[in-house]
Amino acid sequence: MANRFSDWQKDLSAELIKSKKRRKMYFEALQEEYDNDLEVLRAIVKVMGLKEFSNLCGLPSSNISNYLKKGKDLKVSTIKKLIAPFGIKVVNIPLDLAA
Repeated sequence: MANRFSDWQKDLSAELIKSKKRRKMYFEALQEEYDNDLEVLRAIVKVMGLKEFSNLCGLPSSNISNYLKKGKDLKVSTIKKLIAPFGIKVVNIPLDLAA
């Protein structure tokens, strides 16, 4: 089996994969804890699993891993692709991270 983040939670991951409504609720709940949505995405990928998140986004897991590295500048179009599985319309990303 592939290596997992220590934060990975099998049952929560399965629930988030099944339900867009649950993904949105979970994302919104984490927005209260983190400074911006990129940090929320990092936390969710750790809980959900990179492979599972990759399948939801339709992006290669290696790309997602690179996108979520700290200090990485992202295009707005990339951010939209990463946020799409959560049904979130407004994105809170610092301007220095969104090119």
